[in-house]
Amino acid sequence: MLSLAQCMERKLAQRIVSSAHRAAEAIANARTDLPEVQRDQLYSRVFIGLLEDNVGAANIGELIDSLARP
Repeated sequence: MLSLAQCMERKLAQRIVSSAHRAAEAIANARTDLPEVQRDQLYSRVFIGLLEDNVGAANIGELIDSLARP
């Protein structure tokens, strides 16, 4: 059973990832001048960049771990 702190940590991680996904998707989809492959690459770069800005590059593993916990 998850403690309250773990539950809150998981919810925060979910919000961070969800927000980064939505923003990266909007930015990539706005670039209709790019071929789909380049839009996918742009999405990936923006998504990872936003995660790094939010939690730091060294903490992305911890973010993923908190999402992976049952």
